[in-house]
Amino acid sequence: MTENEQARSLWTAALDLAASRPWREITLSEIATAAGLTLSGIAATVSSKADVIRLFQRHNDRKFLASLETEKLEGEPHDRLFDAMLRRIELLTPHKAAIRGMAGNPADGPVEWLSLICSALDTQNWIMNAAQLDVSGFRGDLHAIGLARIYRDVLLIWLDDDDPGLARTMASLDRKLRDASAMARRLETPLAILAGLYRAASTFRQTRKQDTATSDATAD
Repeated sequence: MTENEQARSLWTAALDLAASRPWREITLSEIATAAGLTLSGIAATVSSKADVIRLFQRHNDRKFLASLETEKLEGEPHDRLFDAMLRRIELLTPHKAAIRGMAGNPADGPVEWLSLICSALDTQNWIMNAAQLDVSGFRGDLHAIGLARIYRDVLLIWLDDDDPGLARTMASLDRKLRDASAMARRLETPLAILAGLYRAASTFRQTRKQDTATSDATAD
């Protein structure tokens, strides 16, 4: 079994279990068994349930990015971002029952939370890149965090949106993105100041390191 095949087996098994049982009650050992694997066999690929979900997230990130090769994002920045986030959510449709179960029984420890947060930020970085938005530096990090929160909030609405046209989901996503854009404009100057301070602090630390290294070399 290749690494990709093992990854698919793991996240498929995890989602199947999550569709019928509380996520917190499911163990990594059970996921491995359901995937037809052993703990020793998966140790090189994952070390926690959160890692299994990250495999699923990366699979969907790749699937989303591949879709752009034939269905490009167009329009203004808001339109591109709206389309990108909606497409990314729609990829979860076949697994809605499992995701609903996970949302009702979320991560059961700080390590798992941190891992899933990092995974969510990775997804938002891909979405911003796909939408051709600035993702560099301090400002890019803040945008990713803000979009991750919007994504989470809209995902919860999507879970209860049984309309094939996803009217509630789309309305919520559009409103939240417009509200975030308006907020970003109001914070433009404060963010620019913070970014400048961040760069200055980084430069200062680097200079101090160089001065210390020079002093040590001179002393020798």
